[in-house]
Amino acid sequence: MTKQRYTSIFFYTLAVLLWLPILFFDSTFFAEEYFDGKPVTSISVFLLYIFLFKQSSLKIKYLMLVMVPLSWLGELLCCVILDMYDYRGNQIPLYVPIGHACIFSLGWHINQLFDTKTQEKIKKVLTPSFLILFTFIILYFQDTLSFALGILFFWALRRKNYSSFYLIMSCLVLWIEIVGTALHVWKWDTYQWIFQTINPPIGAMFIYIGGDMILGRLCRFLLRLKKVVRRRAILNA
Repeated sequence: MTKQRYTSIFFYTLAVLLWLPILFFDSTFFAEEYFDGKPVTSISVFLLYIFLFKQSSLKIKYLMLVMVPLSWLGELLCCVILDMYDYRGNQIPLYVPIGHACIFSLGWHINQLFDTKTQEKIKKVLTPSFLILFTFIILYFQDTLSFALGILFFWALRRKNYSSFYLIMSCLVLWIEIVGTALHVWKWDTYQWIFQTINPPIGAMFIYIGGDMILGRLCRFLLRLKKVVRRRAILNA
């Protein structure tokens, strides 16, 4: 293993663990005991975004840029319109859409650390692990929302051939959801239309994967549109 690989593992592991102190600044406890640390969290997430952006290829940079406004629309849909969860202060923090892009990029970089054989092992371990976890939570907590989202989650994974990237990103989502809800940065509502859920629902992982699938389609559409516009410009020149 090269020195560069060791360095990459160290920084990406640190980036995963840093979400705990980053979200702690925006916690209810910190706000009550000290001051509103939301600006500290926002600056920290923005710095993490810059770090991951610089480490990324041109393709991932493009996806990270497009993902910010797309994530903002997703937050408006899920948080404001559908009222699935609420943030501390009842407003969507500025760092949230940027954070979504960070999770996507971080998952991608971590996945790239492994060779094809290791990625196959990850698929064989995490896929049944998620199936067991979903089954336990749905049956024990009677989490009907995660049952519905779980069906979509495994459908999405199958469409992506159970990609190790999506499995790793799902682990990151689960980690951040647990940290964020434990610190009361956000809270999922128990009753969602005809469904009920826990806080956080494990099915929330599908929202990220589904969002990434939409992101991929949107980017392909924008690239095709760019080619059409360029072709017309050449013909009209």
